[in-house]
Amino acid sequence: AQQGHHTYLEISPHPVLTTAIQDTLETETHTHNTHTTVTGTLRRNDDTPTRFLTNLAHLTTHGHTPHWPTLYTGTHPHHTPLPTYPFQHHHYWLEPSEALGAVADGAFWDAVERGDLSSLADSLGVEEKTLEPILPGLSSWRRGNQDKSTVDTWSYRITWEPVATGDKAALAGAWLVAVPAEQANDAAVTDVVGALAGHGADPVVVEVDTVEQAEVTARLRERMSGSADAYAGLVSLLAWDDRPYGTGTMSRGVAATVALMQAVEEIGFAAPLWCLTRGAVAVREPSEVTSEFQPLAWGMGVVQGLDQPTTWGGIVDLPETPDGAALARLCSVLAGADAEDQVAVRGSAVFARRMRREPVTSAPAWRPRGTVLITGGTGGLGSYVGRWAATHGAAHVVLLSRRGGQAPGAAELEAELTALGAGVTIAACDVTDRDQLATVLAEIPRDAPLSAVVHAAGLALPEKPLSKMTLAEFADIGRAKIAGARHLDDLLRDRELDAFVMFSSGAAAWGSGGQTAYAAANAYLDGLAQRRRARGLAATSVAWGAWGGGLGVIDEAMGAQWRRTGLMTMDPRLAALAMAHTVGSGAAHGVVADIDWARFAPGFTMARQRPLLRALPDVMDILAEDTRADGSGQAELVARLAGLGPEEQDRLLTELVQAEAAAVLGHASADATGDRAFSEIGFDSLTAVELRNRLNAVTGLRLPATMVFDHPRPSALARRIRTELGQADTSSVDSVLAELERLEASLAALPKETVERARITARLQRMTTKIAEIEAVGADGETVTERLDTASADDVFAFIDQEFGVD
Repeated sequence: AQQGHHTYLEISPHPVLTTAIQDTLETETHTHNTHTTVTGTLRRNDDTPTRFLTNLAHLTTHGHTPHWPTLYTGTHPHHTPLPTYPFQHHHYWLEPSEALGAVADGAFWDAVERGDLSSLADSLGVEEKTLEPILPGLSSWRRGNQDKSTVDTWSYRITWEPVATGDKAALAGAWLVAVPAEQANDAAVTDVVGALAGHGADPVVVEVDTVEQAEVTARLRERMSGSADAYAGLVSLLAWDDRPYGTGTMSRGVAATVALMQAVEEIGFAAPLWCLTRGAVAVREPSEVTSEFQPLAWGMGVVQGLDQPTTWGGIVDLPETPDGAALARLCSVLAGADAEDQVAVRGSAVFARRMRREPVTSAPAWRPRGTVLITGGTGGLGSYVGRWAATHGAAHVVLLSRRGGQAPGAAELEAELTALGAGVTIAACDVTDRDQLATVLAEIPRDAPLSAVVHAAGLALPEKPLSKMTLAEFADIGRAKIAGARHLDDLLRDRELDAFVMFSSGAAAWGSGGQTAYAAANAYLDGLAQRRRARGLAATSVAWGAWGGGLGVIDEAMGAQWRRTGLMTMDPRLAALAMAHTVGSGAAHGVVADIDWARFAPGFTMARQRPLLRALPDVMDILAEDTRADGSGQAELVARLAGLGPEEQDRLLTELVQAEAAAVLGHASADATGDRAFSEIGFDSLTAVELRNRLNAVTGLRLPATMVFDHPRPSALARRIRTELGQADTSSVDSVLAELERLEASLAALPKETVERARITARLQRMTTKIAEIEAVGADGETVTERLDTASADDVFAFIDQEFGVD
């Protein structure tokens, strides 16, 4: 050690010297053992390759590199392919801001926030004059830090998470496939139909060449043989028709999809409706969005999942030319193997849409300069953004609205902005008119060139079911948002801007009941942001929650209603701060909403599962606790199982077991457990009991503590739970026996007088007699009673000898 050696390896069948070496180094050479490594090769009764490799690993982790070719001699090593998607990273440590908040002295910061110089000086034990010059700055810093903390709690992203698709999908029954008549013979269309057939379905193609709901309804009925209940599902490829329709704010495919959704409801089609798109969403790169109008179908689908929870299947985005692997994954999604309803199938995997927290205030904030153009500029949101822009550096603000300077409050707004030091133009401009918009852009002053656009035009209308809406009404709702954004993008195609901000909505992110058309229009903005980013241009689409202060799309009465459901109204000052940081983060899309999940999540998930929330662990915990707290878990679970077949019931319950198992083991997603043996994924006697307790709370059952060992996999345990809930397949002997065991346990818990009063014993005796008769049915179908009625005395004695062994 004195000569600089720090690694000692004893080659022997059992360590003899290592302990002595360690003791010597600790007692004799204190200054030389800081980085000392002492190890052996084998141990007594542990002379395996595993022991040798473990010691080798110990050396490796302490800075030594083995000679890998020698190590692997004779083992035929080969390269192992890595997953085709990035490794999934989970963070377990507190963020710095959380750690800071955890140790902050409440009294100290309270004094800072109040600007209480005396209290602050007393708490620090210093003179007031020492703190007087720094308190204003400290108070300002504190307020800013709190503002950023609040904004970060409002900030989310829509992300995409790879999910397992299970084994080969097995579809069954007849499936309607609605296809655009123009594309009926395209390879992609025929490949989808072929894939359905190849996976067990009986596809019935319905060619649609109209956008009229009545005609689509007639076409469906024409192709349907028998009742609507005879079909297992409906797959729509209608959105693939990208030809512009009407005024150019939607495609024929979107219009036909609207008509199809209305037709399905009119017919009473109870099987799930799945809509397929191509190039509508960006999983990894903005360039994946190649369709202008198909993103609208995604906005529609998000809301249909709320408005039609029992008949909506989901929405799936495919590659432009799906190959066999992609089509197989599509069939797996349709079969419900992964229980997802918003997915994108790519060459590497199936990706599920997720809402995830993502703080933004660590990113620089966008600061306006030059001229900022704001559509909807005299409305509540637009006027507030105008004031914010003037306050934060814009030299000139151009506010556009249909009425321009004649809009209520326009003169006062102009005076206010002028007082802030900004030049102001309030122009009457219909943003759906490209020529009017071009004229305004041409008149922007040269000394304050256009640096940013904020597209805030377009308001949500009162809730209205899609079935009650005409196609013209559907188009009108989204016209200002879509046409305005489309014209701005076209007219500014080659202009370098600091920001191109579009006000989208939570209606397109998580959905809003009765707002199908509004959600579709906002989804268009989300898609446009991705397409601009793919061209290297600035673009940020912000999906907003509810703005407070009388701004935004809601009045005070509606705001109170939203707050009761958990969607809280945001302070406009902080909402604008969130906008600035979201733009500065460089993301093409962000979600900013103040959501009280304890109120919002239970109602949002009441009608069906919402996989969108699975990347929010705190929300999933709330949902689990909500199920336990109200005691209705079993009733709700049984109700969900009631309409499903045995396979679907097993799948749902398996997912439940996997989710609870993942929670016990501390995983963020059930995908981490799969259907592997409990012993393989880390369960021991303690965690097995915890899983039992969680499942008992969710299902209302009294499962034994040994259930993990009696049923080693989630799927096996799910079958046990299904039986315990009385959902067993009555044709199964095992299920009947399990039901009898459950009955026996119930009887044992009843008082004797209750059993006698209810005449339960007599009822069981009659059942026993009936079972005996069933067992004794002869080859000719006769029961014991029937045989005895026609038997002779010799036959009776022979029967007694046979059945009871009496000589």
